[in-house]
Amino acid sequence: MKTRIARPADTPPEIYEYWHRRWCEILTQNHRQAFVDAGLAGMSFTERVPDAPGGKGYFSYAFSRDGSVQFMEGEGRAIAAYDSYELGLRMLSDATLDLAEPLADGRFRMLSRPGDWQTLMSLLPVLRNACRQAIEDAERTFGVELPKYW
Repeated sequence: MKTRIARPADTPPEIYEYWHRRWCEILTQNHRQAFVDAGLAGMSFTERVPDAPGGKGYFSYAFSRDGSVQFMEGEGRAIAAYDSYELGLRMLSDATLDLAEPLADGRFRMLSRPGDWQTLMSLLPVLRNACRQAIEDAERTFGVELPKYW
């Protein structure tokens, strides 16, 4: 029987780190050129999330010149903040969520470089598909059922 994790914030840190690492691998293996073509090469992002698993309160990632993606320590140049990890995961994975709502009501805030965020969001379908694959891989690897929004 699989262990069910009800709230995204309750994801054990090792599973959280695994699925994020797997997300980067999937994106790098399959979409590097799309990231270069979109202008993401050389950009870095930080998502501040007060209840992110592991207690750090944020995660950061960068797109290399060749379009590969990797998580990094410290803050990226483009910074955004979410009211909750659940909201961030929903914005990434839920194709039915109207992204204008969390922007309008302040639950998601672009604190710096909104143009970079808009460039990143132009590839949301690609990011969303990789998220789904990474979470499904984590579920198989760890024998858990993670919160999903698809």
